[in-house]
Formats: sequence, C-alpha cells, structure tokens
Amino acid sequence: MQRAEAFSRLLLILFYTAAAAWILARHPPIDYPVYAMAAWGLRRGENVFRWGEADYARAAAALGFSRYALPYRYPPLTALLALPLVDLPDRGMGIWIALQALGALLTAETLARALTDRPRERILLRFSVGLFTPFLTSLYAGQVNPLVTLGIALAVQAIQQGREGRAGFLLGVSLMLKPLAVGAVGLLLWEGRWRALAGLLLGLALAVGVSALAFGAPALGFLHSDLPAFGIPYPPAQNLPSLATRWLTRHPYGFALADAPEAARWVGIALGGLLLLCTLAGLGRPGRPRGDFATRAGWVLATAFLANPGTWYHHGTVLSVALAALLSRAGQRPRRWRVALAASAGAVALWGWAWHAFVGWTPLLDLATLGTLGMWILLWGERG
Repeated sequence: MQRAEAFSRLLLILFYTAAAAWILARHPPIDYPVYAMAAWGLRRGENVFRWGEADYARAAAALGFSRYALPYRYPPLTALLALPLVDLPDRGMGIWIALQALGALLTAETLARALTDRPRERILLRFSVGLFTPFLTSLYAGQVNPLVTLGIALAVQAIQQGREGRAGFLLGVSLMLKPLAVGAVGLLLWEGRWRALAGLLLGLALAVGVSALAFGAPALGFLHSDLPAFGIPYPPAQNLPSLATRWLTRHPYGFALADAPEAARWVGIALGGLLLLCTLAGLGRPGRPRGDFATRAGWVLATAFLANPGTWYHHGTVLSVALAALLSRAGQRPRRWRVALAASAGAVALWGWAWHAFVGWTPLLDLATLGTLGMWILLWGERG
C-alpha cells in the first residue's frame, strides 16, 4: 500500500502541474492581479482599500495587467504575500499559481493523514479533496483560497494532535489571508478552547504587525473595507441569501417566482439565521468540547459557507474539511448514507464544471448550495 499511496500523490502532482500549465497558457487568472496591484499600491503608501476604478486602472497599466477583477477586500497579509512577486517579468503569475497548487496538494495530504490511519481511506481522501472542484476553480481564478484552506486543515490536524496553541495560531494567520475560517473560530469560542484562542490572537497580531511594518499605516485600512453586497443573483454567489434572491427577484440567469427584492432579503436573512440557530443548538452546551473536532469544524465551516451572504463558489475549498470528515466515516455507514454523500458532494463538484449550462434553469443554479446543505445534514448526525 505504500507504493499505492506514493502513486496517488504522484498522480495528483502531475494533474496539478498540467492544470497550472494550461491555466497560464490559455486563461491567465483574473483575481491574482488585484493582489499584485494592492501590493504595488501599498508599497507606494496608498490606501488601496479606498481605491476606485481609476486607481485600479492606473495600477493595472503600471503592471501590465489587462484582465482583472476588483476590488481588493482582503487583509494586507495577502498583498504582502504577493509583494515579492510584483517585480518579476510575469508579475509573479506563475509562482502564484504554483503556490496555490501546492496549497491544494498539501491540504489533501494533511486531511488524509489527520483523519484516518488506513492507507485505502487515505488514498480516497487524498483524491477526493485534491480533485474537489472549488480548489480547481480557485486555481483557475488565481485565488488565495487553497493556501487559506491549508491553514485551516493544519489547524484541524493540530487540534487532533492536542496542539491547540499551534492550531489557533494557524487559524489566525489563515484569517489574515482571507477570513474563510470564521466558522472554525466560532467553534473554538463555543467549546472554550482558550489555549487555541490565545494562539489565534497571537497569529492575528503577528500578521497585522508584519503587514503594518511592511506597508505602514495604509495596511490598517482593511479595517474599514466595504462589505460585499447582500445576496446577489449572479450564480457563483452560492449561499442561502443569494438562493433567496435568485428565486424572489427578476434576473437574467433564470426564472423567478416573484420580483420582490425586499422579501428576498428577509427570506435570505431568515434562512441564514435559522441555519445558524440549528447549528448552535446542535453543538450542545458551550464550554464542553465533545466528539471529533474535525467533524464539528467541517459542520460549522459548512454553516458559515451557507449563511454568509458574501460566499462565492470558490470559497468552497473550506468544504474540504467537511468532505474529508464524512469520507473518513463512510466505510462504517449504510449504503443510503454513502449515496447521500456522493450526491451532495457530487452536486457541489458538478456545479463548478457545468454552471454555465445551467443558466436559465434556476433550480440548477443553486446546486452547489443544495449540495452543501446535504453535507450539512449528514454532518448533523456525525457531530458527536
């Protein structure tokens, strides 16, 4: 089985090498340029968190980017990570994509090792997480999500090993790249894991301090960043408030039951709030850690993914924790449970490949949200 495991790693490395080469040759990412532009602006002492379209156009012209998505809403640590790449001939695009591919590979390896000691199950987890579509979507877009999720996976592994201070520190750094780990932080608070929370504060302070030393006062502008829009019909917005918006407001991507934006907003709030309340009720009494932490972390990460009106599909890399936790238990569950897991995870994965074909069919536009909800329901029964 050692050879089989080594072969599985090699296949994933070859796959990501080919994927990265294809992306760089055919479809240069549109999200990475905004990281590089923010690094360029912060290095010049500009508050990039207040930039308008003209500022981004100026930065793009200076750096030679023709395709990019704005604005920059991330903590300054992400820009600091991109800073050494800005002066390279390709502005660091190739290294950045390689770095994210490595993040995806290491996330798959970390979760496989943390959640099972059986070689066959490790191979299944490694492939399932490594080939999970949100990672590939993030790579395609040039997003920082794989590295962020690696921090979350390492934190889960550290808690499984009893190293709570290290786990909190890793979560703090992950949050300062992009705040996708909010659900896991909430779980630390709920369970009263004070050593982990102390490590979290240290990670946050170190990340902010290093960023401020590198960029000066403008680095702190992220504290006043504008929040994303609440519930939008654009299909990549995969969350419950956006689901409500697609069904209750008129939009160009499919049919709607009504054109009532205010009702859509309140329905979205109600759906997200109800899910949060159910999760809190299911976690049990505060201050009492119980059950498998990875399973509970995957559950609350899925909750945050669904309830957050700013969630986009590529943020689904964090669902890899939920997927791995469920797969680690699949061998002991009945066939109908495994079918439900395959259908739920498959819906999330399929949406990433086929959503353009779903335009015009509103129920299919929400496939990733509904698949995540299916995983959330399965995790409800496994939370301990």
